[in-house]
Amino acid sequence: MTTSDEQPLLRVLVWEATRRGETLATLAKQLGVTYERLAQWRRNEGLICNAHRDVHERAARYLGWPTVLVLTMAGTVGLQDFVWPGQGSLDARVARELGRLRQDPFLGGFVPAELAVAAPAVKLFVIFLTHELAGAAGRENQSYHWLRAMQLAAAGHAEAQAEMDTLRAMDNNAPGIF
Repeated sequence: MTTSDEQPLLRVLVWEATRRGETLATLAKQLGVTYERLAQWRRNEGLICNAHRDVHERAARYLGWPTVLVLTMAGTVGLQDFVWPGQGSLDARVARELGRLRQDPFLGGFVPAELAVAAPAVKLFVIFLTHELAGAAGRENQSYHWLRAMQLAAAGHAEAQAEMDTLRAMDNNAPGIF
């Protein structure tokens, strides 16, 4: 793998610095790290996901993103962190969702047999994508509501809590895991 595959946050930060016409030394200063630390991350001698929280917060300000998106790009936050608590293990819930996907009249025929032996993270990602594309039962045009609610909360909007309560209520009535 290349550095950009292993460290998407670093890739985005370098791209943004390039877009702005800034040097990597300027980027390092904006992140509050030395140029040598940034160079180590680029050479995969260290990982930006292991940086202190304040580095991720500075990266969020630099990119103009909510911190949670930076943490996601860093690999600190993953899809498993967005799974609603439920009964049964996550593996059992993922298996149930994959079973539903295989029975889907439109997508079921396209589900590759290899998905059954894929890594757990791949299975969860497939379920997430399917959920976001098709929407859960009774949720029309609800794609990325969890992200919108977090973005509102990060911006201090009062309606974020009400939206999260609504999403929780929908989840309690829907069979999905997201």
